[in-house]
Amino acid sequence: MATQETERTQTVKNFETNAGARIFQIPMEAFPSFWVYTYLVLVDDYRVLIDTGSNFRNSNEDLENGLKSISKQIGESIGFNELTHVFITHGHIDHFGGLAYVKPRTQAKIGIHSLDRRNLTNYEERLVVVSKRMDNYFMGSGVKPERVQKLRDLYMLSKALYSSVEVDFTYDEEGMEIGPFKMLHVPGHTAGIVVIRLHDILFSADHVISGISPHQAPESLTLNTGLGHYLDSLIAVREWAADVRLTLGSHKKPIDDLPARVDEIRGEHAKRLSKVMEYLAEPHTIAEVSQDLFGEVSGYNVLLALEEAGAHVEYLYQRGLLGIDNLQEIGESEKIIPIRYLRLGEGNDITKLLP
Repeated sequence: MATQETERTQTVKNFETNAGARIFQIPMEAFPSFWVYTYLVLVDDYRVLIDTGSNFRNSNEDLENGLKSISKQIGESIGFNELTHVFITHGHIDHFGGLAYVKPRTQAKIGIHSLDRRNLTNYEERLVVVSKRMDNYFMGSGVKPERVQKLRDLYMLSKALYSSVEVDFTYDEEGMEIGPFKMLHVPGHTAGIVVIRLHDILFSADHVISGISPHQAPESLTLNTGLGHYLDSLIAVREWAADVRLTLGSHKKPIDDLPARVDEIRGEHAKRLSKVMEYLAEPHTIAEVSQDLFGEVSGYNVLLALEEAGAHVEYLYQRGLLGIDNLQEIGESEKIIPIRYLRLGEGNDITKLLP
């Protein structure tokens, strides 16, 4: 997910839990005009960095400058040497890419959920596997052959910023609890994404964000992702953290009312699913669904729109509301044929399908 900023005017912001833990929000330009927050948390003997940015030049500089600013504020040195832990919320490069910069500079223990561990530790392998899956996905979605390579190149553009890094532990191996920090596995946006609770504050990563609906991709690309898992995880976090006072996401503004924001996001997906159902009264490919949902987009947003559309089509297909109109053609061809989906029946109430 992206938050757009045109000027480098963001500064470190301070928060405090009801038990006195100090939290510092560090803004980082992960990619040009694409901002992400990392958090430094000081509680008891823990000096924890939550996420590390992308490893893009400005991202590393912003992290260094943020730590220097915090050191001045509190009157003690808080740098990489003082960190006790680095918690990675999930396996997207704008959150873990900075490990390539941070790890050689710290003795901190690095943790992530086991389902996203290979994104960090077997990075090069995953790039090969996922790029091949994406080629097949794009072709089956109706993307013109000459555009498939361009989309793959877009996907790979930022990936050279990172190479495999070992981690020290996984949250599930530790019982989803590290000292005063409690983790909840919320698969959907990635397979192993977690939210982290400290006292009355929740770090929601990219699971729940103010003002935007976190990006979804179909589970056909990566197991334990997909819209179905995401919607189930929304309900899980609403129940698990219903009494938190403040939710701090990796993008955008803090959230004061987590349950209300969860319901808003569920409503956004219900509208999107209804629009897909309406459009598929006639047979169409995922590429055509994407254009109907999001209009003309450019650059990396083309890839994101195709994945998002595919996640919604997959959700409806899995629940028996869509069929494949050109099944015989697909079965008889040795090549990958674009799938044309068609609505089955009419008048389905999408809200009844949501968890």
